[in-house]
Amino acid sequence: MGNTSKSLNIKGSAAAAFLVMLFNAIGGDYFFDLNDDVLMKDILSGAYTGVPEGHNIQMLYPISAFISVLYRVSGALDWYGIFLCLLQALCVFIITYKVLEFAEDYKLWLLSLVSIIFMMLGVVGAHFLFVQYTFTCGFLSATAVILIFSHREKDKNLYLAAVLIAVAYLLRSEMLLLTLPVVMVGMLIKWALTRKEFLNYLKLLVSIILIIVVSQGIHKIAYSSADWKDFTDLFNARTELYDFQYIPDYAENKEFYDSIGLSESEQQLLVNYNFGLDDEINADTLWAVAEYADKLKTDEIPLPAQLRQAAGKYLYRLRQISFQKSFEYPMTDFPWNIAAFILYLGVLLMYLFPKNTRENKTALLAVALMALLFACRTTLWLYIIVRGRDPIRITHPLYLMEIVVLLEMLYLRAPKSLKIAMVTLTVLALVSFASIPNQIFVLKSEMASREKMRQHYDALYDYFADNKDNFYFIDVYTSVSCGEDMVEGETFFSEKMFKNVDNSYANHDLMGGWASKSPLTAKKFRAFGFDSMQDAILLDNVYIVQNKSEDIKWLSDYYIEKGYDIQIINVDTVADAFGVYKVRLAE
Repeated sequence: MGNTSKSLNIKGSAAAAFLVMLFNAIGGDYFFDLNDDVLMKDILSGAYTGVPEGHNIQMLYPISAFISVLYRVSGALDWYGIFLCLLQALCVFIITYKVLEFAEDYKLWLLSLVSIIFMMLGVVGAHFLFVQYTFTCGFLSATAVILIFSHREKDKNLYLAAVLIAVAYLLRSEMLLLTLPVVMVGMLIKWALTRKEFLNYLKLLVSIILIIVVSQGIHKIAYSSADWKDFTDLFNARTELYDFQYIPDYAENKEFYDSIGLSESEQQLLVNYNFGLDDEINADTLWAVAEYADKLKTDEIPLPAQLRQAAGKYLYRLRQISFQKSFEYPMTDFPWNIAAFILYLGVLLMYLFPKNTRENKTALLAVALMALLFACRTTLWLYIIVRGRDPIRITHPLYLMEIVVLLEMLYLRAPKSLKIAMVTLTVLALVSFASIPNQIFVLKSEMASREKMRQHYDALYDYFADNKDNFYFIDVYTSVSCGEDMVEGETFFSEKMFKNVDNSYANHDLMGGWASKSPLTAKKFRAFGFDSMQDAILLDNVYIVQNKSEDIKWLSDYYIEKGYDIQIINVDTVADAFGVYKVRLAE
């Protein structure tokens, strides 16, 4: 195909990206996958504080500030959703283009195009519609790997790879750091098999380090005020307590709670996550509870035993073959694990049968490098399993990283082992194609679940919009699920992208959660004339929203303990699921 193939590669890649996005768009609507993305979007857009904010807590400041500027230019658009979707479409285009660049044989070119399209539809699948910033970060990292592999002298691939890694790190730093070992292994494999461009790869490695250092430096400067430093400490304490520890029972640990000045009703605020109600619950409180809980652990499994347990789960997930029954739970790694296995086997066969004895050393080197790749992925998997942090938004990008490295190893060898490459890609395409009906099933069932959810939450948010003169504090767990009133098949709260976009100032807030007690919360309260949540709830136009199936006694216990004689009145019910309550001082 030679030099004349560039325009054809561009057309093929653009067609692939368009077909993948079109297929998924026909399959349903775009959603922010989790409520975390919804809150981040609200902060960026100005729906949370009234003004687009560059500090959205979860992302590093430079990219957060950039997206907030877009909202300042036009608040009527869903810029955060557009940004994530465009990044995913860009990844599809680049991966396809770079694969097609390697396919110099016309039959291999055509098979490669078909394989990538089928893999994006049958393997990546529903992630294009249920969009999440962690997965998008992993997608960017995988795309950077393919750019590194396809680098040739004097092209711009390594510059673009550095840009994608920078965006990924700014978007979700923890996920980029998790995938970075695979990036490094990919870089090593490319250099070891070609023995070219060592200095350029070294420059890229230095660039990545500088990207991390500079990004963190800018972020720390942006969050250097006393208020943000205090909140960062609180945020880290909250993460430790809720993600890695637990909240000890009050009755059994009363002496400890008395020692830190936490009453039973205040401890209950930690249990139900509504700790924003009490101004005295701070970072020191959360750290104290987290450290005490850690000391109480008598059933903690030693690390060697944890690794043995994790290894069992890891090996099971490697070999498990079953179609997805839903988008996330129960988790299954099919067809990701099969796609990776096919590529491992195909690449191994390509290098195990060299055409002459002079290639024996290359074959042995390639096998050793594949073993290194597998060891790297095994280490990362054991790490996330031991930590109990292995949802599909993390595991699927790890698979994708591994798959693109193996794909590029295949294409590096394809000119000398074309038949094996063709067979490997054909099997990969067939498995991916066979998975498309399952992805369609997953999309339809997940869309149906989210539509059932929206019948409740659309009604609730319409209720807020219809009562703009009031303010509503939402129980944290109510903001995620309507509890016992969930209908069969209903999923947890998420928000649809691009439909009925409303970035106007929201007259509601959570009573806790990861943004609670931040400078953003203080800014929101000031805008509505509040000094604190505890006092605001007693105002005439302020209400509490909680699942009507749940007891609200925790709230009356808290105020009684604080010396208030109150009445809690159920003034309304929304969508037959949510109770709206007024807290009044008793006459």
